[in-house]
Amino acid sequence: KGDTRKKGVKVRCCEDGTVALQLKIIVLSGVNIQAVCSSIIKEVKYMVTKRTGITVGTVEVLVEAVKA
Repeated sequence: KGDTRKKGVKVRCCEDGTVALQLKIIVLSGVNIQAVCSSIIKEVKYMVTKRTGITVGTVEVLVEAVKA
């Protein structure tokens, strides 16, 4: 409540038939941001392809904030 940041996922179709995804996340202070982002990228690529049959070309994870 009161947080005006846009939430969400952006999806862009690429000329080669793949999709490019951009995810915005907020992480907790003290977590390994690199490990979290790497895990998200792998899981999103796998699940999107598994459920839709569409190949994911890129996944960009943007850390919008770190909460204490």
